[in-house]
Amino acid sequence: MRLVKHLNDFQHIKRQGTGYFIVLDTKSTKVHSVQCNWIKEESFVQKVITNNGSNGSYYWVQYWNSQEPAFKETPCRKCMIE
Repeated sequence: MRLVKHLNDFQHIKRQGTGYFIVLDTKSTKVHSVQCNWIKEESFVQKVITNNGSNGSYYWVQYWNSQEPAFKETPCRKCMIE
């Protein structure tokens, strides 16, 4: 698991197209495929850079197991349909 703190890291992960983002937020914590259309650069910039992570953060994991969530995250309804 890796905390994503920089825009260039976020962009690199998106380009590679593998793994999952766990997005911690003040309202909820969700896991998304890095290819999910809901994972946008603007949202990352707002949450992590502009707000300096005060409202949440992004983590990247190569594999995600619904039986062992790291932060009690729930799957995205758009990209993680089981």
